[in-house]
Amino acid sequence: MSGVVRDRPGPLRWLWYAVGGSLPDRFRHWVLWDLTCRTWVFRHLARSLVLLAPWWLLMLVPGPLSLRFSMVTLAYITGLYFAMSFMEHASERRLVKHGYPAGLNRRIREEAEPHDRAEVVAMYAAYHDHRFDP
Repeated sequence: MSGVVRDRPGPLRWLWYAVGGSLPDRFRHWVLWDLTCRTWVFRHLARSLVLLAPWWLLMLVPGPLSLRFSMVTLAYITGLYFAMSFMEHASERRLVKHGYPAGLNRRIREEAEPHDRAEVVAMYAAYHDHRFDP
């Protein structure tokens, strides 16, 4: 893993990445690792929770506390349901946005055992870096 993940984004860049922004090219390896590591599902959920955080502003709406809390809860349940439903598609879109071919994240996860994933990611990253550089 350490050979693949040279740079990690700082908190502000990660926040930008979490809301759907593209990272600079120097973070391409980290993006590939982020979308193929054994904890990719939990990482996806963490990014989804960042997107759902503004729903807490509903607590400022006047009315009974139980109603406000139930609105936030409903927003989170619905948001997490859709985040889980489109998790694979969202991850693939993120990967394509950073210059990798569609389906690469699934291929890496299917080909590699969890303890070999870092090696497979390094192999794919080296191959696609060679193709990415003009």
